[in-house]
This record gives sequence, structure tokens and C-alpha cells, in this order.
Amino acid sequence: MNKQSIGPEGTPSIIGRDITTARSGQTLKYSELTGREKRDYLFDQGIRPTAYVETERPGVVTGLLRFSKSALDSLEHHLLGTSLTRIGDELETPKHKLFHTFGTTAKVIFSSEAGTPYSGLFGETVPGLARFSYAGPVSGVGVVPGLGLKLFVDGDHPSESLVVMRQLDRQDSFWRFFSPHNSVFQNPYSNILPSPRSPIMQVVKKRFETVVADGKGLHQPVDNLAAVHANGDPVPAAKVVAPYRLIFRPGPQVKSASDPGLDFRDDLARHVKPGSLLYEVFALDEAQEEDLSRRGVSTVEEMLKSARKIGTIATESEFIASRYGDYRLFFKHNARFIRPQ
Repeated sequence: MNKQSIGPEGTPSIIGRDITTARSGQTLKYSELTGREKRDYLFDQGIRPTAYVETERPGVVTGLLRFSKSALDSLEHHLLGTSLTRIGDELETPKHKLFHTFGTTAKVIFSSEAGTPYSGLFGETVPGLARFSYAGPVSGVGVVPGLGLKLFVDGDHPSESLVVMRQLDRQDSFWRFFSPHNSVFQNPYSNILPSPRSPIMQVVKKRFETVVADGKGLHQPVDNLAAVHANGDPVPAAKVVAPYRLIFRPGPQVKSASDPGLDFRDDLARHVKPGSLLYEVFALDEAQEEDLSRRGVSTVEEMLKSARKIGTIATESEFIASRYGDYRLFFKHNARFIRPQ
């Protein structure tokens, strides 16, 4: 395999193809598949065939020059805005992602809790893909893990995505850089992040706020997940009920089995098996959060004590690090706070 074939240029699109693998004896378009068929197709025909062998897999520690080049490209071509406005499960042109460049992906299933008060996908069982990654090169920003979640909808309807993290600052202090304390399951994740302390990540926050409203660069709403059913039917606008904050608490078994001394991609591949409880998902409404804030409760860990469990996320495959996951698979951010321009 030559060097060109292992980078973005060697990672072809698969969504535009005629699909003969989803249903026996039928040739289908991607838009004709069910949500589960879409999920399985992207994983089995995109992720799995482009899995890295160890000698070709990009590193996550170095890469500041590549990160800087991607940042300049993003500024020149206004690429951050496309993460809020474009629709699709693939990038039309494969490229190095500016943030969360290299990761690992698995099939998952979201299962809602009975009696959830929230609408749309929050009240259903929905197939998805989960991709863990670091926000940037470890040598520049430290270990800053995050999770991209994509939930699939039947037919000619877009999937719904969400990106959650614990924070933009490095997960552990600089003096623990070389110590084995950096599992992706070390902390719960959320869709609303605290303001970063790191000067680099303060710049990142300001960069996001060139495309979204001031003060909303670290807040990703989840109303998009509440506005559609898994079969593609929209939820009437008057009946859309979405949580304000989601909290993803790692399953106890995946957390205890994790070996943070390994590259996180190897750790997930070895220790998270199909059928594992990846996360319990909790929710808070805005009024609840405001009340907690008045009482001085500010951390995700403290908020968990008052949050309501609304579902679980479990794996339905192994984790695979792949070129398709790194260069093609696209996770759309919520556009609710996007600036008019």
C-alpha cells in the first residue's frame, strides 16, 4: 500500500454507490435504506474495509504542523461553518478534520428508558455509530477526548448527530502527561462544556464563536434529536420536548476494563466487546440546571446526582480505527445558534 492510498485521497465515497449488500436480490440507493441498514452499510463497507494496520495508523501525540495547516485551511475556506450547515453522513471531499482528527468507531444502539418525557429519538430505540477521538495533537493540547454520536433515521432523511466532551482543557495536569491516567472513560461527557483555561483552547472557543452566537461556542443543543422519529416522521413543532443538558456516564464494566496505558484506539478495540454498556444517558431541563446553578452546583459530576436517566448506549460491534472514519465520516453540529451570516 503506497502512502497516497492510506491518506484522504485513498478513501473513496461509498454513499453514491448502488447498494446490493443491504437486502438480498435488491439494488438500492443509500436514501432507500432503513436507519439500521445505513449504519451497517457505512460500518461494513466504509469503516471495516479501510481499517488501519498498525504500521500505517496516524499517531495522535504529534502532528502540530498538520494541525496548523488544517487550521489555516479552515480559516481560508470558512470550513467551521460547514460543520453546522451541510447535510450528509460523508464529507464530499475526504480531508484531515481540524478537530478530532483521528479516532475509532463502533456500531451502537441507543435504547430509551420507559416513560421518558422527551420526544423523537429520545423516546425510541435507534441504531447509531459512536466515534471516540482526541480534540487535537496531544503534544500541543494534551489529552482532550470526545465522543461523536450519529443516530440513523429511515429513508430519505438525514441522520442526527451530537458531539460530547468533558472539557476543552487537557484531561489531566501536564505533569501527568506520561502517566497512565487518560482513559476516554475517565470522565462523564456532556453537550455543554465549561469555559477553558488553556490559552490555546480559549482561541478555539473564540474561533467557534465566529460562526455561532457569543457565549454559545461550547453549547450544542439537542433539540434536533427530539424533532424527528426513527422512521423519518417529524415531531410536530408544538410537541418537541428536548432536554437542556445531556450527561453520558460510562458503563462500569467498560470503565474498569479500560487500560489507559494503551493508545485509546487499541484500548477500545481490545477491551470493549460487542454488547457492552458504553454509557448511561442522563438529562436535565434548563430550569433544573438554573436551580442547581443558584445552589452552587457547577460540575457535571455534581449535576449527575439530580439528573434523570433517559437511556443507554451499547455497542453492537468492535471498535475499528479506519481511514473512512477519519477522512470521510461526518458528524453535523446543531445549527440552532449559528450566526445569520
